[in-house]
Amino acid sequence: MPPKQADRKKTKQKPTSKPQRTPRQPSKQPRKLNTSNNDNDSNTSIDFDTPIPLQLQQLTLDIFKSALLPTNPAASTSASASASEETPETERELDTKTLIQTIKSHLYQRDFDSAFTDAGEDLLRAYALRWSAARALGYAGLFRGVLQWMRGECLTRRKTVCPTRVICIGGGAGAEIVALAGAWRALEFGLGGLEDGLGALSLGDEGGNEKEKETKGENEAGTQIQDPVVKLGLSVAAVDIADWSGVVRRLEKTIASDAVPALRSSEYQPPLVPVDGDGNGNGKFSVSFQRADILGIPENELKDVFLEEDSIEHSLLVTLMFTLNELFSTSMAKATGFLLQMTEILPSNAVLLVVDSPGSYSTLKMGRDKDGNPVERNYPMKFLLDHTLLSVAEGKWERIYTQDSRWWRRDAERLRYEVGEGAGLEDMRFQLHLYRRL
Repeated sequence: MPPKQADRKKTKQKPTSKPQRTPRQPSKQPRKLNTSNNDNDSNTSIDFDTPIPLQLQQLTLDIFKSALLPTNPAASTSASASASEETPETERELDTKTLIQTIKSHLYQRDFDSAFTDAGEDLLRAYALRWSAARALGYAGLFRGVLQWMRGECLTRRKTVCPTRVICIGGGAGAEIVALAGAWRALEFGLGGLEDGLGALSLGDEGGNEKEKETKGENEAGTQIQDPVVKLGLSVAAVDIADWSGVVRRLEKTIASDAVPALRSSEYQPPLVPVDGDGNGNGKFSVSFQRADILGIPENELKDVFLEEDSIEHSLLVTLMFTLNELFSTSMAKATGFLLQMTEILPSNAVLLVVDSPGSYSTLKMGRDKDGNPVERNYPMKFLLDHTLLSVAEGKWERIYTQDSRWWRRDAERLRYEVGEGAGLEDMRFQLHLYRRL
């Protein structure tokens, strides 16, 4: 898949049609590395392997279709009080085939301004339909594992209130937003009326494992027990250099809509997330979008991207999903500076999740050869990330989890996603790294 946020000017990234160089055979098993003297770090257990249930996966796909390719559109039924604009009740259909071909042409020519920064909403909607929907399915299981682990960390620190704020750098195309909604729904509310949404489909994680049952609040007999954590809402803030505000607004409306058509009936499905909580913030899911070049934000304004001025102590998660290598490719110095500035801003126990293409390399010019020509050297993104966080910012981060290569594979037999020619689902291969601010 092409990069989600490959829209920066003068980027050095190669055309997406060419395979990326992989330096060595990736390990089949995840490596959990201990980067501090605390022996408990090496025993960190995070479930990245349990996907959200198939019913929620299908609803995720239906949300992208209803929001971005409406026919009678569900996106026009807004259950969100935060949306300031209404979608027209009738819209022309997108020519997804032509739009996707246009995007691919721009990406192949490395004309990222035309593909993203200067693109109209139709082109951005086509991109999200083609690439963000599949990525959302792959991300959802990862987010579920991270959010579940963060809740456990709240208990470890004897905190009974654990609201979470998620900052998605490069998250304007919507994959992170919808994935977080699905993961949060699975953790907080379960299926809640979606059990029959896919007819005879069974859950992808029936039974689960003992660790998951313990977190969900079941004893050995399967009886529900009191969850000691007060479950507050999830606040998601996406920051992107391109103007994805229209796409984000449509998706925000639709994840809270009760008018998303069911796959195999004339019925409508319950909202993926509840619109409002119980009056005290419980159960609320909120979304915001900021258009900004994260490498160009002044340091005094960068703090406002990550922190909110309120009295609630948030559990903070920052994500860089298929974005960090692009930042390094744009400017090694600026990307490194951004990571170091972020380090100084984030509070202790903030979590950083990085997902990118396996074997991603960035090019750095270092000195000149004997003829005076610039010497270029390729560095793996993982090396640059670890060097910045664990060496330059020594003592300020610990690495919780790392894996050089893993796959997310769709359930091609049971999931349905028909949004036009050239816009099918794809499997996803990626590297995964998780850090915690000390």
